[in-house]
Amino acid sequence: MQTSERASLVREVWLASLGILVLLGVVKHLAFLPLVAQYGFTVAAGAQLYVPLWLLGRRGIDHDSLGLTWRHWAVDLRIGLIWAGLTAVGFGIGHHFWQVIYRGAHWSPGWPERFFENVLLQVLVVGLAEELYFRGYLQERMTKLWPPKYKLLGAPFGRAIILTSVVFALAHFIGEYNPARLGPFFPSLLFGWLRSRSTTIVSAVFYHAFCNLLSDVLWACYQR
Repeated sequence: MQTSERASLVREVWLASLGILVLLGVVKHLAFLPLVAQYGFTVAAGAQLYVPLWLLGRRGIDHDSLGLTWRHWAVDLRIGLIWAGLTAVGFGIGHHFWQVIYRGAHWSPGWPERFFENVLLQVLVVGLAEELYFRGYLQERMTKLWPPKYKLLGAPFGRAIILTSVVFALAHFIGEYNPARLGPFFPSLLFGWLRSRSTTIVSAVFYHAFCNLLSDVLWACYQR
């Protein structure tokens, strides 16, 4: 990569990282305004979804580089299902101790409201928008800057996945400033691994939505 091309890509990565953080910060801090409260989430999700799509055909970005293809959807979905099965029990145990020890809550059977509507929301809005932006676009651009030197369980793994996860965690932290909101850094590493392993965002979108939905179910089972 030529020096000028690398410098341009560095600027793009910084702008993409800071831009999404600033947008989310503005949306969260202006949520007291009726219009922002009503449409802020839609604007944030729309930016994460449409910015990568707007860049198609520019700077060497295409559907394949964004991982936006169904070419291997069955294999990618199976990978996501495998990881869902492998991590569900551990996720539930960790959530239980966090609720009991950190929040002082107690277990009580429950079920989240409008769950099946939320399935569509998590897959088509949250999972798709966030994975397209963070894993499909930002991680891929960082990978061009810092190609991975190592493999983890058969998938290239390096600085790009870690730095993307830092930005992803900060995006959840902004507006609440609660250290617990930095927790998404850890599942983000797996989302990034899934993107690297499958070369598309299908498995990452599925597993991202699965984690959010499982969290909703578990939250409904604990009361303070």
